[in-house]
Amino acid sequence: MNVLSVSSYSVREQLGPVVFDFVDPAGNDVHIDLPYPKLMDLSDFPARARNAFGVDAVETVAFQFAGLDDPEIDRFAAALRSTGVRLLNVCIDAGDLLKVDDAERAADIALVEQWIDRFAAMDAQFVRVNPGSPFSGNHGSTPPGYLVDALAHLGAFAKDRGVRLLVENHGGPSSDPVWMTQLLKTVGPDACGLMLDLGNFDVLMAPLMATIFGGEQPADPADLFAGIDLTGVYEGIDMLADHAELVSVKAHHVAADGTVGPVDLERALHILLDHGYTGPLSVEYEGSSGDPWVKSARVLDLARSVLETARSVPADGR
Repeated sequence: MNVLSVSSYSVREQLGPVVFDFVDPAGNDVHIDLPYPKLMDLSDFPARARNAFGVDAVETVAFQFAGLDDPEIDRFAAALRSTGVRLLNVCIDAGDLLKVDDAERAADIALVEQWIDRFAAMDAQFVRVNPGSPFSGNHGSTPPGYLVDALAHLGAFAKDRGVRLLVENHGGPSSDPVWMTQLLKTVGPDACGLMLDLGNFDVLMAPLMATIFGGEQPADPADLFAGIDLTGVYEGIDMLADHAELVSVKAHHVAADGTVGPVDLERALHILLDHGYTGPLSVEYEGSSGDPWVKSARVLDLARSVLETARSVPADGR
């Protein structure tokens, strides 16, 4: 039975400013500040998600909190307890596990551990970390040993706290199904699993990153992705489906007529179901403008429809 969830990132445009700090492919520090208005607190999300979407589980993102000591973390935990909404997953983007310098990497591992501790205390089922910055030049044609060791360590650390560690196809080599499959097999299934994002393949991420690095305002996703061949996306989903323990049902845009794109999520979800996937699905609306609650609800309704149709079809297809 697939548990359905919605990510707080879907409504980021109502949660106040979002700040990104990262290193671009040329090694330059990039700071992006998106001055979204604060129309609600993150601690309001569990109750509103349950009421608006009819879900009993939510996902959140660590950088939506203002650091490890942000009082909003405790308020968010209290909101989960009072509503009975379960914390399915937390995406942790702190640090870079591909740093070559041992001391720097160790510091980043320690930072990730602190975030894991914070969310393990909320009984999170999963925590997702990145297998290194997608822009790092240190991935190699095969995952480096120090990345494998870092994930094995964090996987054991999370397991000791009752949480399952996941990595995500999140751009760069991690979005290459061959590289990711090798990483998962080398780390081993006891330590780490996969959060499969249906929209995080490079054919989609490359245009977005080009816009960001070019200093341009984000284009309308419907225009940005028009005409792109998505064959590789569906092939990637098919290759990674058997490793997936959590799936991010990502939509980059929802048109006024309800059309969801650019990924054909119905096709993508059927690929997963054909592989026998019964794990949780978490909706992540990546678009901008309009009412993100309405648009996230549309994506969630699509997922529900696919699941209900699949359940109504006998196993022999007749």
